[in-house]
Amino acid sequence: MLQQYITEVLFKQQSCSVPQVGTFTIQHIPAHFSVVDQVLTPPRQQVNFDTRWEDDGSCLHWISQKENLVDAVASLKLDKYLQQFRESLQTGQPIDLPGVGSLRLDPFGQIRFTPQELPDAWQPIALQQVLRPESAPKVLQGTTEVVNHEVVEHMSAIPEEFESQGRFRWWWVIVPLLLIAGGIAIYLLKDEWQSASIVPAEKDTTSQQAIAPVTDSLPAMQPEPVSDSINYYVVFQTFRTQGEAQKMYEKRIRWEQNEVVMFTAKDSATYNLAVPFRTLPADTTMAKDSVEHRFKVPKSAIRIEE
Repeated sequence: MLQQYITEVLFKQQSCSVPQVGTFTIQHIPAHFSVVDQVLTPPRQQVNFDTRWEDDGSCLHWISQKENLVDAVASLKLDKYLQQFRESLQTGQPIDLPGVGSLRLDPFGQIRFTPQELPDAWQPIALQQVLRPESAPKVLQGTTEVVNHEVVEHMSAIPEEFESQGRFRWWWVIVPLLLIAGGIAIYLLKDEWQSASIVPAEKDTTSQQAIAPVTDSLPAMQPEPVSDSINYYVVFQTFRTQGEAQKMYEKRIRWEQNEVVMFTAKDSATYNLAVPFRTLPADTTMAKDSVEHRFKVPKSAIRIEE
């Protein structure tokens, strides 16, 4: 009777766990096409058995439902069925499960399961495979590959003319992009290079952190060099009061424009912000252009003070 219950539970819920025996499951095998035999095998089902088990109560519930018993009585009935089932296995004779297979004990006391082929209404179909050039199957045979009955040697070198005609070269895209990027960079840095050609005169960095002193005359010039270069100041901002000039000077120091100095001329009551230079006399125009570009002031507001 237990064999019949196992079969019914298995086909109802695709799995049946039998306490102290094992677990039966139904495996679904998909359809398969055999290239050698040119046959399409339909999908089918196969019963598998594992000696590991976990009592999920499915057999107990089935017995209680089939025989109209309460769970306590159905549990006693299941224990009786299991005892008879194990005694039958101990005899060494196979136990048949209708539509599932058979169980028996091997000489080592292990339970062995022989599945029964499940009935299937679908039959294998003979087909002729259609090969298209773009989807031809590839079969590897040693170091050769068979594609549509054409043999391709993997170990042989590819002829140069075929390789150059059919293969994409990465530098076809990279080289033009690099040339374009280089041209843009040169165009953007052109003004920076022109302004960098005129180097402002050095001044003491320690005095830049403090408030610039205001004198009644131009700052002392360096001794005249042996060469023809001259010292001068390129003034780019002029203020009427010392307070306004001092505030703007401190702002420019905070903006890291450390080359800026502040002074007042002897014959003038105005206060000037300027940049000291030491260049050849012919380079004063380039110095004014450099200050114009550096501080973004109109060229009309820039003048030379020696």
